[in-house]
Amino acid sequence: MEKFNNMFDDEFPSSFSDDPKAKKLPPNRIRKHTVTVRLNDFELKQVNDSRNQLSKSCWLRSSALQQLPPTVPEPNKEAWNQLTASLQKLNDLTSYLNRRGTDAQPLSQEMNALKVKLSHVRDALMTLEK
Repeated sequence: MEKFNNMFDDEFPSSFSDDPKAKKLPPNRIRKHTVTVRLNDFELKQVNDSRNQLSKSCWLRSSALQQLPPTVPEPNKEAWNQLTASLQKLNDLTSYLNRRGTDAQPLSQEMNALKVKLSHVRDALMTLEK
């Protein structure tokens, strides 16, 4: 499963910080261009409904660069959340098995195969409507 990796997120250090300890971005990564967008009421409502927790600017930038996080259809959100919890428990169990060493290696391989199958189910939940 391809992980969402957004290199244009708002978590980057600011290039405008006065704090000398703040990590500076390389010059080619600093955002110095401004784009203004005018929206009517209907378009603004669509943006606000789609952006969830993201700021408008972050959502518009991600949308323009085709880097939006995957969206799960409403009927599948409950299954998505349960599957996410199951995957977390599976990760915890895999970590435990890895600490046990070579005794648990065959079981670890089975766990990895199960994780791959569950990730395919998660992918399917993003497109399945019923």
